[in-house]
Amino acid sequence: MFSYTVEPLYFQSHQEIIAADFYRPKSIKLPAVIVMAHDLAAERSFGLAAFAKRFAQAGYAVVCFDYRGFGGSTGRPRGLVSIQQQLQDWESVLLQLQKRRDINTRKMVLWGTSLSGGHVLTLAPKDKCVQAVIAQIPYVDGQESLKLYPKKYLTKVSSIVAKDFMSKQLGLEPQTIAVVAESGIRCLASPDSYRGYLSIVPQHIERVVEIPARIMFSLARYRPIQDVRKISIPVFLLGATQDQLIPIEATRLCATNLAPFAQYHEFPIEHFDVYHGQWFEKNIQLQINFLHQQIGVES
Repeated sequence: MFSYTVEPLYFQSHQEIIAADFYRPKSIKLPAVIVMAHDLAAERSFGLAAFAKRFAQAGYAVVCFDYRGFGGSTGRPRGLVSIQQQLQDWESVLLQLQKRRDINTRKMVLWGTSLSGGHVLTLAPKDKCVQAVIAQIPYVDGQESLKLYPKKYLTKVSSIVAKDFMSKQLGLEPQTIAVVAESGIRCLASPDSYRGYLSIVPQHIERVVEIPARIMFSLARYRPIQDVRKISIPVFLLGATQDQLIPIEATRLCATNLAPFAQYHEFPIEHFDVYHGQWFEKNIQLQINFLHQQIGVES
């Protein structure tokens, strides 16, 4: 087990500053680096440190960053979830990391969860420095996930989304939708989402309660599964059979389309269980084993 340091890093992404934490094993001259970012409307402080610490102890550097508009990063309006901008933030961070001399820039790993799991699958074929991908419970097909959204809310949600697009065009304040709520219209509407999402938010953090509604349209159209056949590097893929946000059938199809490059695992869990207890422990050990097999640690 390696000791490690943690220091802040900052990256330019278009007109914004992206804040990150840099975990670095002390006794490795040029460690491989894992680049991490979180799910929809989540910050790096929402449970990602537990993963980053274990990776650093295993001998890997980690850069864990917040998207613009979230956490320590700049960006207005706060809480805007834009798939296009998030992918730009990933690309900006990766490009600037490739200029560093204290990491092995030929051994970069993309790590994502849920929505960012979809992002890393989308980005994997585009960067030759990326040598492996970890995608846990990834958002792979918006059309399939839309089928799980409560139909009784669709008309109202569509109306709010249309108003939000109009507000954007007119330069007005966004029309928002709750990230989670115990009932009613919200972005994450599965029965376990309210409890699960709050379970990863530190008590001292003031989370983003509502986000611009336009993301609901973008999510329905986002289909990373269409890009996975272009991937020719190792991919760790984790599915959750009781997930009510991401259909397990879509994850299984993604694994099939990734063959022979996917190392696929399934847990009998709901969407947020992977952050806690025995399922976190089992998951992180599988991920570290995958990294040792595919990347390795050089002292």
